Amino acid sequence: MSGLCGCIHWTNRPGHAQAAAQMADAAVYRGPDGTETWSGVRASLTHLALNVTAADEREFQPIVENGLILVADARIDDRSTLQSNVRRQLRTESPTDADLILAAYRRWGTDCPAHLIGDFAFAIWDQTEQQLFAARDPMGMRPLHYRIENDCLLFGSDVKQLLAAPEVPAELNESMAAAYLAGNFNDLRHTFYSGIRALPPGHALHVTPEQTDQWQYWALDPEKRIEYDRDREYIEHFRELFAQAVRDRLRSPHPVGLMLSGGLDSGSVASMAGWLHEQEGNGLASLRTYSWAFDTLTQCDERFISDEIVERYGLSSTPIDAEAGPLLSVDPYIGPDRDSPYVGGFHGLEERCLRRAKSEGVRRMMTGHRGDLVAGGWHFDYLRLLKRGQWRKLWNALQAHVKQTGVPLRRTIDIYLLQPLLSSLWPEGRAETLRRPVQQVYRALRSGNSPADPFPPWIRSAFADQHTPLPAPPEAPEVVQNAARRGRYRWLLMPTHMRVATAAERHAARYGLEMADPWTDRRLIEFAFAVPPTALCRKGQNKWLVHESMGRIMPESARREARKINPYPRHSRELKEHLFDLATDAVVQHPFVRDSVSPGSFRKYCRSYQRGKREDSRFWYTLTLSVWLQKHFLAVK
Repeated sequence: MSGLCGCIHWTNRPGHAQAAAQMADAAVYRGPDGTETWSGVRASLTHLALNVTAADEREFQPIVENGLILVADARIDDRSTLQSNVRRQLRTESPTDADLILAAYRRWGTDCPAHLIGDFAFAIWDQTEQQLFAARDPMGMRPLHYRIENDCLLFGSDVKQLLAAPEVPAELNESMAAAYLAGNFNDLRHTFYSGIRALPPGHALHVTPEQTDQWQYWALDPEKRIEYDRDREYIEHFRELFAQAVRDRLRSPHPVGLMLSGGLDSGSVASMAGWLHEQEGNGLASLRTYSWAFDTLTQCDERFISDEIVERYGLSSTPIDAEAGPLLSVDPYIGPDRDSPYVGGFHGLEERCLRRAKSEGVRRMMTGHRGDLVAGGWHFDYLRLLKRGQWRKLWNALQAHVKQTGVPLRRTIDIYLLQPLLSSLWPEGRAETLRRPVQQVYRALRSGNSPADPFPPWIRSAFADQHTPLPAPPEAPEVVQNAARRGRYRWLLMPTHMRVATAAERHAARYGLEMADPWTDRRLIEFAFAVPPTALCRKGQNKWLVHESMGRIMPESARREARKINPYPRHSRELKEHLFDLATDAVVQHPFVRDSVSPGSFRKYCRSYQRGKREDSRFWYTLTLSVWLQKHFLAVK
């Protein structure tokens, strides 16, 4: 993990070096191992270093080579394959990650990001051609933001870096703030500041004095299929890919941390890491696990599962007191970063975990956050059996589903047969324009409720009318007709989780840590979309393939018991006991909040929630946006 920033003045006016220095200072936490800047006639590029791998420790950026200047925040995987493909372009026999990126650019030009496996954001300035090329990894694990105004191009890892440059105003992007109030995270192109854009995951950027081009260099291939005759082949293929994803993230001379819960996702990561150590011996980073400990809310404690893995592989384990300290506060400030109002519901707990990991020498923190999206999601393809007339198999599968999940048969048929059937009935080319409203009405009729309002009830109606419609989530190409595959597509590319990844990366960076998630590995993502849905989930068993693949790797008792135990009671308790005073104070401060939120309706919801009504998650967004505006807009004026 590291950081980057730069300033380019196309008209050769002075000031770019000063701007780059100010941008670097705004995110100095990204460079605990040094900050270096290259300056030329029109441009200055800065790299902020955090050395996580052995190669990082001998890497010097910016790289300057034959008129090209590169800065990169990257971990490049599958290095041997890439190195063999760019051998002629390499300047050394022992290339660093940045060396490999520059060599790939020399071979493939602006097509190079498609050949890179790993987490990355990089920028290359071509002095000769006076152009900048930049790219970001497909799953959005490393951030990159930019601003183009008149003759100036700014780019950086963090939004706050661009705000630190001269003449960049901190103006609220009200469209993004409105979407946030609605709990809509689908726009990955814009930030919460007018004029500052985010390069979306899987996209590249090319800028010259005359024009700016942005394009998507990677997408899931709807035509690609992986089909085997035996289940064993799916299991072996997945296990091979998963082992490689974990192995690549254990490449470090420093201990690697893991946020370990009792679920199958992080448990699989920890078990595979322990198994790789046993199989391959030295050369992999030692693993330190961190689990939340609940002393009074014992129903939230997952260590009775995770401890089985810790004991089996002799892993270092640190309990993090999950009931001490606030989830949010104002003094001292624990809340949203200046870049974005988004902050997770367990932000305070994560703060303590990251702080402890840093004190124990960890420089990379692994999670299993996207395991649900890749291998779970309850995407059962029973409709396929119906269409093929395989009645006995369908009936047996539904009965097994009911037995496995406890969901009544009628409800199971509704969710996994009737709704997918409705989705498949519309003709190609009209599906997306017709499917959504009909499905919405259908679900409303089934539930007895009216179609959901995009905004919560405490948002003023005049404000809501001015800010609809909101962006829709990505949909699979029309060629993908299978409902379960369409669902998998939406989950794999869910914008919410990509935005969450950006926030988590920035959060960890403040503690000198790099975030990594094996479940975001591009090779796993492509595999999950290419295999039949029944290879992943079947007969009511979510993550069937993961469960089977972890046989003899994860301790059997942990594999059998692994499940999500929701720590929500901790979140709920603090909301009821402490945060409503914070909400009442914050929600009336900023003009945007006064224009959008009805204080009376908001207080009514608060009282209702305190009496036991189920939380509308959009309350958290109203609260965190208010806290963010109060801290980062009102407080700086």
